Amino acid sequence: MKGMEQFGYGLIVTLIGMGIVFTVLIFLVYLLEGIRIFANRDKAKKEVKTVETIEELPVKEEKTEEKDDEELIAVITAAIAQLMGSQSNLVIKSIIRINDQTPIWAKSGRQDQMLNRL
Repeated sequence: MKGMEQFGYGLIVTLIGMGIVFTVLIFLVYLLEGIRIFANRDKAKKEVKTVETIEELPVKEEKTEEKDDEELIAVITAAIAQLMGSQSNLVIKSIIRINDQTPIWAKSGRQDQMLNRL
C-alpha cells in the first residue's frame, strides 16, 4: 500500500503544480492585455482619419526603337556569354520586357519593410 500512497501523493502534487502554473499563465495574459490597452490608449485619441484619393494616370505608350533594342540585346548577350564561358552556343534573338504584375499593396508592404529597417 505504501507504493499506492506515494503514487497518489505524487499525482496530487502534480495536479496542484500544474494548476498553479496555468493560473499564473492566465494572470500574465490578462496583465499583458491590460498593459497593451493602457499603452495604446493615447494612440487611439491621436489617430487622424485620412482619405486617400487614387488618381488614374494616363497609360504611357512605350515607343521602342530598333537601334536601342539591338544594342541592348548585344550587351545582354555579351554579359551572359561572359558568365557562361566562351564555349557556349548562345543566341539571343529578342528580349521582351515583362510588366510588373505585383499588386500595389505588396509593393507598399515591401517599401514599408525596407523603410523600417533604416
